[in-house]
Amino acid sequence: MKDKILIFAILLVFSSCSIFKTSQTITENSINETLNDKVVSANKNQKFLGDYAFEIKGIPSGDDGSLTIKVSADNDILKAELTGDSVEASSFFSIQTVEVEDDILFIEIFVPEYGITGFFELYVEGNEVTGYAFDMFEIIGTKTD
Repeated sequence: MKDKILIFAILLVFSSCSIFKTSQTITENSINETLNDKVVSANKNQKFLGDYAFEIKGIPSGDDGSLTIKVSADNDILKAELTGDSVEASSFFSIQTVEVEDDILFIEIFVPEYGITGFFELYVEGNEVTGYAFDMFEIIGTKTD
């Protein structure tokens, strides 16, 4: 009887110290973290997908520039293209890259006539879009899904 009580006491001590507790392997942890990162990055970009219509205020020519752009995703890679009447603007500039950083949508623009590269820096809150073009001109517009 003393042997059974002793074995029971040892089992109780070991179980209270979590010696029999199972743990995940490093591989399982890294797979779960990788899957979670992909879900987070897909959700992070989801907010920025859609059609944008905006005006660039204060252009030196005196006119406000109106543009329509569609932002889409191919896997985790964002793409932007001019749409509607703005397709004609592709002769004045080209879209190079699109990325999200710190919850800001950056669209890299190259203007061959002047040989300069700049960004459309867009802040999206719901359907309202604000931001800057080339860090000099104000952008105001809307986004639709």
